[in-house]
Amino acid sequence: MKRIILIFVGIVSVAYGQDAFFSNFYRSYALSNPSAIIMQDDINITALHRSQWSGIVSPFTSSQLEGYYGIRKANSNEKIGSIGFSAINERLGNHGYTRNSYSITGAYNLKIANDQHLAAGIKLGYFNSGTDLNALSTGNQFQNGYYQATNPLGENMSNPVFSGLEISPSFTWYQHDEEHHYKHYAGITLFNLNQPKLSNFNNEYKMPLRLAINAGSRVYIKNLTLLPRGMFQLQGNQSQIIGGTDVVYSLGNNQFGLGGYYRLGDAAIASFKYFSDFIDVGISYDFNTSNINNTSSSNGNSFEIFVDYKIKQEIKYKQFEVLIELFDEDTKEPLAGNGNYRNLTTKAKGKLFENKAKHYATFNEKEKIQLIFSHPEYETKKLVVTGEEGDEVNQKIYMSKLIKLFDFELEIFDKETSNPLAVDITLINQNSGDKKLLGNDSKFTTQFELGEKYTLSLDADGYDNKIVEIRYNKIGTLSKTVFVTPTKPTIETSNLILAIKDEITLESIPSTIMAINISDPVNHSSSLIALNDNPPPTFPLEVGQSYEILVTKEGYFNKTIKIDNQSKNDILQEILMTPVEIGKSIIIDDLHFKTGLTELDDDSYRLLDQLVDFMSHNSTLKVEIAGHTDSDGSEEFNQSLSEGRAQSAVNYIIEKGIDESRLVAKGYGESEPMVENDTEENKAKNRRVELKVIGK
Repeated sequence: MKRIILIFVGIVSVAYGQDAFFSNFYRSYALSNPSAIIMQDDINITALHRSQWSGIVSPFTSSQLEGYYGIRKANSNEKIGSIGFSAINERLGNHGYTRNSYSITGAYNLKIANDQHLAAGIKLGYFNSGTDLNALSTGNQFQNGYYQATNPLGENMSNPVFSGLEISPSFTWYQHDEEHHYKHYAGITLFNLNQPKLSNFNNEYKMPLRLAINAGSRVYIKNLTLLPRGMFQLQGNQSQIIGGTDVVYSLGNNQFGLGGYYRLGDAAIASFKYFSDFIDVGISYDFNTSNINNTSSSNGNSFEIFVDYKIKQEIKYKQFEVLIELFDEDTKEPLAGNGNYRNLTTKAKGKLFENKAKHYATFNEKEKIQLIFSHPEYETKKLVVTGEEGDEVNQKIYMSKLIKLFDFELEIFDKETSNPLAVDITLINQNSGDKKLLGNDSKFTTQFELGEKYTLSLDADGYDNKIVEIRYNKIGTLSKTVFVTPTKPTIETSNLILAIKDEITLESIPSTIMAINISDPVNHSSSLIALNDNPPPTFPLEVGQSYEILVTKEGYFNKTIKIDNQSKNDILQEILMTPVEIGKSIIIDDLHFKTGLTELDDDSYRLLDQLVDFMSHNSTLKVEIAGHTDSDGSEEFNQSLSEGRAQSAVNYIIEKGIDESRLVAKGYGESEPMVENDTEENKAKNRRVELKVIGK
């Protein structure tokens, strides 16, 4: 009998030379994939119990209590590692064959991409196994054909107890989704790397190495979640393959799952599971498919349950404060705008404030925070801030307007009485000719875009139409005072018939045409004949008045003709426009200086204003303003005088907003006369200012 006992003990020892397993293998990290504890966000305590082969022997049971805890970076909630423990008890029936295993696990998390990680872990375990001989029976306990449990065993043998240490390295790659649930994972573990011995009787009995490879995914389909998982194990000459999936249905914060798995050549597994935020519960049943039933006519099926209790980790943040102030970059005045943030560390994002110029915000220490500031009329501004605990970071944000504007102020008066005059103020679109009424008043304020040209038409009953042209290149305020002339009761007019042509091709070209009444040497009134269009068939000019007809067209030199309309008749004028080309020059007619001086006559400023308009329309041109004199006086005096006059014209144009890099002043003195200096008329022709194109 003793020999039978020892043989059975040996069989048990060999059986115990294989690690325990659970059908819910993915719930027992200590037995399947220790480094995978890094994938769980909560603090978890899991209990599993398995009962099998109840129809063959007294039930073989495995019970496990496992827990793990995540280690996170202070303030960022980023997991850097996890630690865990496990306690496992295995029993074979009621005859005293037991094994207890205890282990601790540590895993380190290495971030290899925004959503991908590699966990490296190690499991250190201790186990002890033994047989309680008092629970067995021997031949000495059978007397006269009857069994007496109280009789001594009659065997001189101590309990065969053995113990050992286990070292098992483990690695897991995983990818997570936006909610930090795993999307995919794959792990490999080498259990029992040190191969501890399993018997006090025979040193050859050692725990064989066990290779375990695990993989799984998470797939969302509306309210369903599929959780396919599998594991391959190889230990000694024994191998195991198990795979299947859970199908989980979400109902609010609760989830219900049905699972189907198959252990190759061994069992089909069906399970039902319930999941919530704080607890997971599952029950499964193994339907034996091996030949174990064939030899015993007994039930070889198995039963298993698990309970997983979850505790949310409390995260403590150290914080710093940011004072945000928004300003207009040009005026330096506070600006009410909107603020949003994006946490570059955690990827969280949200709104800070709306329609505020000043705001206090609190963020977590050591996290990178991108602040985004916006306003419908300003360019979006972004910056990144970090801070230490207790810091107060003051951020003054200067917002740039999408369109740079200047303030425009207009006052309108009656020309004869100098009294304020309310008029209709109409904005004329220079490209389309469309008109927009801005208001009716004697005072008007608005904002216009820098560098753009605007045309205002002023109209009132009993008054002549007045055109005001505006272009300004500096941030600030442009103020204009305009006098509107009362309409004369009876006006006799002549018909002006214009043809505007390219002087080379002689083709008609659309242009902007102004009629300027220069009869009054101080106040000149203007009328718009055409706005980037062909002239009308006729245009009336008042008899007894003198006019300048100014024609402008981008890509052409401005052209001005004078008309002294002293009698009623049709006035036919063909105006040939000179294309702007490098090297070409024109004489700026009627640009006069005080005798012997570089100071401009008051009348000349109007002509220079037209030149400013020409430079603005042709914004890439570079020109030379050249001064010329007659031969009166010394050459040195004439040279200096011509240079000074050219510079005076350039200075005025620069003051009106034209970039000085586009202008060159040059004096030629008396060196380049147009005609002989032999008469006063010829000398007047030689006293001139020319505009020459030197760059495009």
